Amino acid sequence: MPSRPARPCKHRGCRALVAGGKTYCDAHAAEEVKWKPDAERGNRHARGYGTYWQKLRTMVLARDCYICRCAECRRLGRVREATEVDHVQPKSQGGTDDPANLSAINHDCHKRKTATEKAAR
Repeated sequence: MPSRPARPCKHRGCRALVAGGKTYCDAHAAEEVKWKPDAERGNRHARGYGTYWQKLRTMVLARDCYICRCAECRRLGRVREATEVDHVQPKSQGGTDDPANLSAINHDCHKRKTATEKAAR
């Protein structure tokens, strides 16, 4: 059986080809988010993202006027639409769901911030 053809790395602008089941080249492997099934990590309610979180999320997005408040956007003076809510201090590092620890963030900024935090661990 022939092997699967190589595909381009998913990192924006990277032209390296990756083979097999990989999605990122070796230089960008840290950007890959490896999702675990709900049976292993628990469903959204078990992880604390149930109905209460949805109401809190809506409140934070409205408070921040649906504008990305990530550090990079603020530093560059960039205005981007926020579609997600981020924990400034991650829950895995002792952060809470207190509105003071939450900020509105753009999807791409959130992916970049999460990948940076994972690489730092």
